[in-house]
Amino acid sequence: MAQYNTDIFNVKMYDKNGVEYSIDTSSIESLYFIEDIFSFCMTGKLKFTDHGTVLEKGNFWGYGDESVSIVYNNTIKEFKIYKINSQLPTQTDLEKKNVFEIIIVSPLYYKWHFKQYSRSWKDTKTSDIMSHIMKHMIGDEFYSKTFEPSNERIEHFYTGLRSPAENFSYLMERSTGVITNLPGYICFENLDGYNLTTLPNLMKNSAEIMEPKERDNIKYWFHNENPYLKNKILSFERYGADNGSMLRLSGGHRIGYDIKRKKNFDNYYTYRQARVKFVDSLLGNDQYPILDPSITGQERYFKTGESREDFVDNIYYNNWIKQYSNQQLFNIYVSGDDKRKAGGVIQIEWPSNINNNINNNFTGKYFVKSVVHYFYKEQPPYYNQKLILMKNSYDGINILS
Repeated sequence: MAQYNTDIFNVKMYDKNGVEYSIDTSSIESLYFIEDIFSFCMTGKLKFTDHGTVLEKGNFWGYGDESVSIVYNNTIKEFKIYKINSQLPTQTDLEKKNVFEIIIVSPLYYKWHFKQYSRSWKDTKTSDIMSHIMKHMIGDEFYSKTFEPSNERIEHFYTGLRSPAENFSYLMERSTGVITNLPGYICFENLDGYNLTTLPNLMKNSAEIMEPKERDNIKYWFHNENPYLKNKILSFERYGADNGSMLRLSGGHRIGYDIKRKKNFDNYYTYRQARVKFVDSLLGNDQYPILDPSITGQERYFKTGESREDFVDNIYYNNWIKQYSNQQLFNIYVSGDDKRKAGGVIQIEWPSNINNNINNNFTGKYFVKSVVHYFYKEQPPYYNQKLILMKNSYDGINILS
């Protein structure tokens, strides 16, 4: 078994009084954290064997004032302890050793989900309201390179003593971005910070390939045997399209009343119409969708209390585009690199593309939905990443007849 490399990362815990406790890296059984485009905050888990220090001297209860610090690759990530899942004594040394399993969350998690605020706005852009909540109620700012202002203004908005996460969810699904004029807003945390933009903007075919990229190593490779290649794929998992779950994409009727125009409306949506509206801005080729475009499904009727017809459209298409983008997911495992992040685009060179004589539609661009940062103790690479990738259409190259 390989010698454990303690220089790769180290972990420290801090109680509510700021007292530091170093965790022996050789005692860590599992450690990971996740960044995901559909989550406001990073979350993770730490499981380790305590040799008496934390249990006997520490004051850890999972109340939110306690924290965990992870240092790796010249990067420092701070987390709050959300919950102590379990504390179990080991059978071999009952009085001295305990196994702790701790759920960790981003430092701002509690402000996102547990704080409530009272504030109102009049005739204000939805993105301006979210920026204000982010700065003054949560205590952070959006990453400027991914911030996308909204088109919509809302006549009256009151936080209603709801959490920032609840207010963001309400505002995002009613908004379209100025870059693509399409809905699909997401707010998520990655290693760059907090991002507010639309999914179609991030997934557009002109999106820049994410680092790391060096010389000819821009693509991610299966077959390259170079052990120093940063983008070498160590393993992968593929999840096919689930047509049963995709039936909700088929559409139906949205019934409501537009208070501004004093008008009842009954808007009808189909899968085909939604594709025409959106797929040109998404990765891949709209001529070769994964899901059969002839699917129309059953008509369904949904009543809505919305007083603006454009908001009803945005709500429908906001949910549709996110579900559509999850048609097929790939997991790939690569050596860790802190340049990778959720919300980026990568390009994979599939083995079948080398001979160029069989179906190689899996070759091409993929959108990074999530990055799971793993830290191992027994075999290299000691810092590993799992990238959860979206693919919503094929390139139409060399399709077998």
